[in-house]
Amino acid sequence: MSEWLDPNVATSWLEQDKLVGFLVLPRRIAATLVAGDRPRTKLVADIGSGPGDFLEVLLDLFPAAHGIWTDVSTVMADTARTRLARYGDRVSYQLTDMTDLAELPGGLDVVMTSRASHHLDPAQLARFYTEAAEHLAPGGWLLNLDHIGPGPVWDARLRAVRKQLIPPSDKAGAHQHNDALPSVTDHFDGLAKAGFSDVEMPWRGLYTCLFTARRDG
Repeated sequence: MSEWLDPNVATSWLEQDKLVGFLVLPRRIAATLVAGDRPRTKLVADIGSGPGDFLEVLLDLFPAAHGIWTDVSTVMADTARTRLARYGDRVSYQLTDMTDLAELPGGLDVVMTSRASHHLDPAQLARFYTEAAEHLAPGGWLLNLDHIGPGPVWDARLRAVRKQLIPPSDKAGAHQHNDALPSVTDHFDGLAKAGFSDVEMPWRGLYTCLFTARRDG
């Protein structure tokens, strides 16, 4: 994830992001699922949070909750501090890579991440899920809204649909993915290896899926 240490990469991503409106619904679905099961949520962590738009949804729904923002990018940190300024000391900030969750507290009600884990290979993804689970309280939730890599036939079909429905990015400055993205199966396998048995994918839009998992307890 070292490329995100480059301010130009992060700035370009923010300028090129075409999915902001598209992802409003799944973020609300995720937050509402948690609210129905864990209405007294107090502590949430957003991993690879970027501008903080997923964390914002949880903080709005749970006005007594404290949010931990984490990302490796200083550009994203500056953007998030501006976006989340209205929450004051309800938000703390950690500059750290998503593969290192050691500084997170235990007993979290929610660990969430959005559009970050597709940079991991399947083995790294499984380790991320395992480490996240270790920081969750019993009955806590893991939420992952991210892009997946389908097989070649469906990749071609989805690309054709996306071109018609979502404005294309400027290819000269767009963020590139050179390696295959984890598949839906990779995500469910990783969650199983992390010890989650209560898992679901309650939303999918083209390449982007919402994976949810509840820790036993």
